[in-house]
Amino acid sequence: MIEKVGVISFDNRLLDVYSSLDDPLFMAFDIANMIDYSRGNTWNMLNVCEDDEKLNLPMVVAGQKRQVSFVNENGLYNILSESRKPLGRKWRRIIHDELIKLRKSRGKNVVEQFEDWDHELDTLFIDPETGIMMQSVTIQGGDVIQIPYNKNGE
Repeated sequence: MIEKVGVISFDNRLLDVYSSLDDPLFMAFDIANMIDYSRGNTWNMLNVCEDDEKLNLPMVVAGQKRQVSFVNENGLYNILSESRKPLGRKWRRIIHDELIKLRKSRGKNVVEQFEDWDHELDTLFIDPETGIMMQSVTIQGGDVIQIPYNKNGE
């Protein structure tokens, strides 16, 4: 059973963290409340997430075992980035400023940074039949295959 392991505070709003602090999960309902998304539209909010960023897990709610929608860290970031609510707008500004600071700390100009990102794009594909994000990996013998995307490349 999934357990709460911490709490994020952002813009005086709290968001419970589940599973682990290194590979966290967030309850979709909690995210909807945090960004002031309408109560009945949580499923619509989840449409901005890739399939590998959302999942349903069993959890005891009000004394009953139910399937509850969760998102991983990438899913949370996608939801916040896509939100037009004030919290989403603030999130984008903070994250974009962080990306610029990171680029500059690496001693890169904007052209060099986009060259790096463009190179990373060469390894990612969207399967036209399933819509799943895939990555290219080289296997023993030098052949390249596509497997479902895994941020760790495993």
